[in-house]
Amino acid sequence: MKKLYTLLLLVSPFIISAQGIEFFQGTFEEAKEVAQEQDKLIFVDCYTTWCGPCKRMSNSIFPDEEVGKVYNKNYISLKLDMEKEQGMRFGQKYPISAYPSMFYLDAQGEIIQKVVGGKTILDFIAIGKKMIAQNDRTDSYAQQFEDGKRDYDFIVKYVKELNKVGKSPISLANKYFKEDPSIDSNQKAALLLEAVTEADSKLFDQLIALKPEAVKATSENYFNEKVIAACTKTVDKAIEYEYDDLLQEGISKMKESIPSKAKAFEYQSLMKYAKAFQNYEEWAKHAKKYFKKSGKKYETYATLIADVQGFYRSNDEAKKSMFKWYDELVKCVECGEKEFLTYAQLLLENGEKTKALEIANDLLAKTKSEGKDSVVVERFIKYIESQS
Repeated sequence: MKKLYTLLLLVSPFIISAQGIEFFQGTFEEAKEVAQEQDKLIFVDCYTTWCGPCKRMSNSIFPDEEVGKVYNKNYISLKLDMEKEQGMRFGQKYPISAYPSMFYLDAQGEIIQKVVGGKTILDFIAIGKKMIAQNDRTDSYAQQFEDGKRDYDFIVKYVKELNKVGKSPISLANKYFKEDPSIDSNQKAALLLEAVTEADSKLFDQLIALKPEAVKATSENYFNEKVIAACTKTVDKAIEYEYDDLLQEGISKMKESIPSKAKAFEYQSLMKYAKAFQNYEEWAKHAKKYFKKSGKKYETYATLIADVQGFYRSNDEAKKSMFKWYDELVKCVECGEKEFLTYAQLLLENGEKTKALEIANDLLAKTKSEGKDSVVVERFIKYIESQS
């Protein structure tokens, strides 16, 4: 089983519809200019066309949706072929001895960290977040605030900086608004969009009251994303403190803010709460409603599978449901390599070698038809065949 675990560590989810890293199409100097304008860090992937780990990063790690969320929000990302002109010019200032080499730089091009070698999705996300935390400038902003700096653009940047390093901006925003600053409703709405991180706060209510202005300042999609994230944070707090009233508040705020998404959010939140306290019967009740509401599609099956995995080893009913949902998931065009292989592994563990081999061969055909590297899949098939 250890060989299988090692093999699966090399596999990462490749979701066809997911938005991975959006790489900057320009020179390194232009990337620095954009990073300075947008107050972001710079990520540079230094690769060669013959480097195997480089190809795995490009095919399996960079396209991942969760990776994209972290890197697109915080970095201007650049890919450089080190055997071409731009790459060779970059290499004169930033020496490289192995591939892939990945540089994390500030907006001026100063090195924060150099990382060598291929990474898993979780490791790559963790490194990206760590570099952001290492570039924490909030102490400087805090001092300027204490010294009386209050201009609107500064406050917006301060709030964004707090968010960037995972610190809550709510206290700062409350202090600022209590001083009754001379800003209009559009400015207030834009600031609230950045400052509101949880639904159980007066700031959230103020944001909802200014929804037209907030949407005008950004977009309805962005407004909805912020509301969902805030309501989700409140549900997570309810779980952390085992506080049912807080759970209901998160659900209630979603109903008030985005009625069209409220039911699915409610069922998912109740499922999350039941799962946290290992109450399968309660979880299954809400999962049934969630499935009916969300319909037969990739997102539904993926959500149910991710949730039920906390129960399947100790509950036969949960295991049966999980295999049923995996059967539907692998029929979806969005299903990725890791999901196929995880399902095959679970089938093998459950004594269903023939079905495991069938799923793995389906993946091999899919991988080849998409022109992707099939080495990991072929090794996995040999592993299944070797099992008695």
